[in-house]
Amino acid sequence: MAFERMQGPVAIRGRMARPEDALALLGFLECFLWRRDVGATLWAEPVARHLRAGSLRGGMIEEIHGQDNGSILLSAVGFSAFVTDRAVAALMEAGRPEGALDMLGRVCSGEDGLLLKEAEIAAANGGEGLNLMVLGFAHRYENPDDPNCRALLARAIAHFVEAHSGFNLRQIVREDPEPVASVLISSGMREVARYPLPGVEFVVTHRRRDDDLPLFPDSITAQLMAHSPPIIRFSAAQRALLELACDAMTDDDIAETLGLSINTVKRTWKLIYDRVADRAPQVMMGRALGHGSSPGRGTEKRRHLISYLKQHPQELRPIADRAVPRGTGPF
Repeated sequence: MAFERMQGPVAIRGRMARPEDALALLGFLECFLWRRDVGATLWAEPVARHLRAGSLRGGMIEEIHGQDNGSILLSAVGFSAFVTDRAVAALMEAGRPEGALDMLGRVCSGEDGLLLKEAEIAAANGGEGLNLMVLGFAHRYENPDDPNCRALLARAIAHFVEAHSGFNLRQIVREDPEPVASVLISSGMREVARYPLPGVEFVVTHRRRDDDLPLFPDSITAQLMAHSPPIIRFSAAQRALLELACDAMTDDDIAETLGLSINTVKRTWKLIYDRVADRAPQVMMGRALGHGSSPGRGTEKRRHLISYLKQHPQELRPIADRAVPRGTGPF
């Protein structure tokens, strides 16, 4: 798979990977992180299956060169998953570089007992908390001092925080190349092992929720460890729609991505607004939530709700715990 660098004005955006992105993600990691053939073609089908099931999460950072959504270049990718205690111990005790790659290979070979399934994620999110593991992150820039590289890494780290904020995290473990690892260590991650290799240095880092490490209140790790339970508690179908809406998708795009009719999407929006009105009316205070309003008013409702969800990402996370009293809210 060929990857070509382009020149010119650049805008950077991040999005969550979809099952059809599996081969592109793996090919990128082969080229820029592992720098060798790891069987991306063989792994593509199981990775796509795990992405579809929600047991594996992928992030993609794209550079847009030119105006009006010109040439789009995939410039950074990452895999993460919520894993068992056994998986965390295996990575921290590996004693060799690319332990995360080994973990991904074990997952793709069908080994059970490493990744949490959707119901297990919801249960742990509402209970003792989740173990978050990063299975691979890479970007295309060779020179870390390149201004474009610094901008890309800043966006990639911000997207990682966006993608995992709102979960009840018990611990985080990662294996990253430098200079990404140093950024995370300065944010509160603890260095576990360092493995210098030709052309790249891998660092395993770890953090428990109750670790006594100095953290700035707005550091990356502090943001990830902060958690409040959801108030609205959307259904799985409603969360799926809202996650895409928060990615600036139109209703037509949402319908196509989820394989739904446009009428089903509209009905789901009505159920979403009804649930907000019932469980947290403060969220839309001063705005009519009925569906007889004009298109302009509907657009304003949607904008306001999405703004709220971006500030309260826990509302989009699966959770299984005792019900929250209706009418209570975060205000």
